[in-house]
Amino acid sequence: MGPRGLGMHFEHIVFAGGGNRCFWQAGFWMALAPRLQRPPGAVAAVSAGAAVACALFADTFERGFEDHKRAVQHNRHNLHVRNLLRAQPLFPHGAMYRAAILRSINSAALERLHQGPDITIVVARPPRWASRRLAVLLGAVSAGVDAWNAHHLEAAAALRLGFQPLLVSVRDCRTPDELADVIVASSCVPPLTPLMQHQGMALLDGGLVGTVPQGRHTAPGARTLVLLTRPFRHLPERPGTTYVQPSRPVPVGTWDYTDNSALQAAFELGLQDGAAMASAMPSAMASTAPAPRPWRPP
Repeated sequence: MGPRGLGMHFEHIVFAGGGNRCFWQAGFWMALAPRLQRPPGAVAAVSAGAAVACALFADTFERGFEDHKRAVQHNRHNLHVRNLLRAQPLFPHGAMYRAAILRSINSAALERLHQGPDITIVVARPPRWASRRLAVLLGAVSAGVDAWNAHHLEAAAALRLGFQPLLVSVRDCRTPDELADVIVASSCVPPLTPLMQHQGMALLDGGLVGTVPQGRHTAPGARTLVLLTRPFRHLPERPGTTYVQPSRPVPVGTWDYTDNSALQAAFELGLQDGAAMASAMPSAMASTAPAPRPWRPP
């Protein structure tokens, strides 16, 4: 991995969403972080990227990842049809996701997060005139529209419908359960996950209001590293921003909670891609003049 102090530094790290594909981010960061001169000052994250970011900066990812893979190994189906007769959730994702978060974040881990970089989690807040049921419907429609523009990073139809980003700092979460609530809300995709609410208003997946979330304290032009989870044909030019994306499609289903080997494959691809960046770009990252640059592993 190489020693620290090679001149590489990012003030701001962004973890995009992507469900299970976010395990690629974990591998990438774990391979790259030892080459960085110092930790970032701020992190912005959305959806499952928020769960990964919190586990990484709490230094609990590896333990939580092993526990989650064991849980996935014992889950045979993504749809539990028998629960129709038991008044229980048809989809196991919500309970398994929350359990995975709490396995990584206990009180000691939360305290480490409070002392570390300021992590902002983004949640989508629907327009105030929308009922909870209508908000879910509008969110689904927006996600469908964005899927038609899947190769454009900044496609966010929900913003045009009146959705707004709600920014929550991890430092404002007083307990692991509060943090789990925020992360689940940022990943909220009914019916796979339970509908989250705040003051009677539905909260939905933060990815609806932007694939690349913005933090609360991001200085204009700050050297920023954006960890995407799938390839994009069109990346915007932002001063000081470096986008990284997987060298090939991450070999895991976004919401497949039955294949623990695919989770490991996603993580290992991230390790490979992160190591490739660490080896290929130490001198480029040391530049004193930030410039926008997309980077794709070879």
